[in-house]
Amino acid sequence: MTRDVAIVGFAQRQMKEFDGSPTCVELLVPIFQELWEQTGWTKSDVGFWCSGSSDYLAGRSFSFVSAVDAIGALPPVMESHVEMDAAWALYEAWVKIQTGLVDSALVYGFGKASAGELRRIMSLQMDPYTVTPLWADAVSVAAIQARSGLESGAWDEGQMASVVARSMSDAAANDNAIRKGATSVEDVAAQPLYADPLRRWDCAPVSDGASAMIISAVDSPAFDRLK
Repeated sequence: MTRDVAIVGFAQRQMKEFDGSPTCVELLVPIFQELWEQTGWTKSDVGFWCSGSSDYLAGRSFSFVSAVDAIGALPPVMESHVEMDAAWALYEAWVKIQTGLVDSALVYGFGKASAGELRRIMSLQMDPYTVTPLWADAVSVAAIQARSGLESGAWDEGQMASVVARSMSDAAANDNAIRKGATSVEDVAAQPLYADPLRRWDCAPVSDGASAMIISAVDSPAFDRLK
């Protein structure tokens, strides 16, 4: 039987200016502190920690290990990492709770895109013999995927524009959002094409940042201890 899992805390930090700082640890420490303030929990109340990040962005192998310093050495924790993003880490944490091994988890994702040229770096994840030499950047690959979806009838341009309009409108009250404001489908459609069929607002802005959330099984003692 599937366990009901609730999001009990969320915090984020977005750097709007690229000044080479703060480090990943400096990004994460205040976010974790905000979660403790939101929930009334301490580190001991978290059964599992899972992070998502990309070594390609950091430019070195096992870069996530340094970010673990933000958790602290004591008490020791059950920790994992996925070489992708926080959405994938969230799934791993949810599965861990479903197994019954833990009742709660803290999931966090972080990245410092300012460390290099993001569009060129992401190309290095492609097949090194047939695709990487073409230097198909991430935006162009996303455009190919979007075009494939359009041609197959999986979605249409109006649906694509509605996703952007909804996201920007939802972000209007978010101080951490870089691109935001009440937006209509017509506003999105009026933007120039950037990588056909993607328009400027279809492409996410590049920034440094981090986010974290705490999830908990609602049938657990930890859930009952929420502030």
